[in-house]
Amino acid sequence: MNRSIVVALGTIAVASVALAVTPAVDVYLPSVGHAQGACPGGICSQWRTDVWIYNPANAAATVEIQFLRRDTENTSPPTRTVTVAAGETKEYTDIVYSLFNLDGVYGALRFVSSTPVVVTGRIYDENVVTNKGTGTAGQFFAGLSAQSAIGTGESTELIGLAQDSAQLWRSNFGFVETAGAAATLEVRRLDATGTTLATKTYSIRARESKQFSITDIGGPLGANQRVTVRVTSGSGKVLAFASRLDNRTGDPSTVEMTTKPAAAANTTGVFAGIVLTPDGTMVDGGVETTISNLGLTGYAGVCGLPCGTDSFIVEFFANPSSPIAIGSDGSFSTETDISYGDSTTTYFSIHWTFAGTLSSNGVLSGTVRSVTTGGSGSWAACNGTVTRAWRAGWTGSGQ
Repeated sequence: MNRSIVVALGTIAVASVALAVTPAVDVYLPSVGHAQGACPGGICSQWRTDVWIYNPANAAATVEIQFLRRDTENTSPPTRTVTVAAGETKEYTDIVYSLFNLDGVYGALRFVSSTPVVVTGRIYDENVVTNKGTGTAGQFFAGLSAQSAIGTGESTELIGLAQDSAQLWRSNFGFVETAGAAATLEVRRLDATGTTLATKTYSIRARESKQFSITDIGGPLGANQRVTVRVTSGSGKVLAFASRLDNRTGDPSTVEMTTKPAAAANTTGVFAGIVLTPDGTMVDGGVETTISNLGLTGYAGVCGLPCGTDSFIVEFFANPSSPIAIGSDGSFSTETDISYGDSTTTYFSIHWTFAGTLSSNGVLSGTVRSVTTGGSGSWAACNGTVTRAWRAGWTGSGQ
């Protein structure tokens, strides 16, 4: 079967921007809403959420968006399905109301995509009165991959929180369940020295989202506090988040959960990263590899193929019948042949050599070499050998 040549290389410049937020097929925005908030001085906050979905792949993505209402088990949540074209970014203003027609609600959003996408969001008060007029103030959330969720026996930290007696600051924390099962959580509130101030147990149901003030845990008020979230039982997994808010201005800041140390789980799982141009100066595509205890079990990526004055994006991939062995020095190499064209015509074939090394700190790097043959006519300019560098980091267990 021929693989199609997808788009001209110019679109790769867009893909390179998004690589700092890892694309994924199961993504969560943990805090969204469309509701009226507090009314200090008779001016009520009006909370809204905008969302961006970017598709860095070379084919359209079908994305199922689920609204996970706060404090509710969400086994059959409201769902909308959208299509995001290759290289497209879709923007949804006030998504909870505009897409779901919901008012007076808070929760989380889940994005289940047919191909990895990047999701970002902003929750904000659209009724902020200033001497320059009415504007907005809010906070940014990067979409979190379900692979980052913690399960039984695992924990995460939320640092830099404060809730003080002068009422200058307040902080909230919360979590959303990602595995479709219940879990029990132990939440601890600690001071700057790591001394536990209070501990409380929380239960969470399937796909439920929850948010609390840190005072709900108990313990004294203070600055520079930390919250530890640990899953103690159940099959559920959670993503945690927090916000620190300035009571004087209403300005909120997002506090992201800590992830597992690289040394704890970075030699097996899914590794995602970038492919560079042949001269190594620019991003030329992306790559994802999967490694098990037995070796390299698969890889897939896209990169540019020079064809004279033109350049095209091509796919490269392999899912070997048995894992490719990784040497004692962390090195591996595998080869595969792929033909490219349409349903009736082969334009050319490429012999790919995908090689790399897994370093002691869990970073993958190597080269991907293409030897293109068989091109004729206008495709003859594609014939030749190109070697590109690539590198990738651990993104999750892949389970």
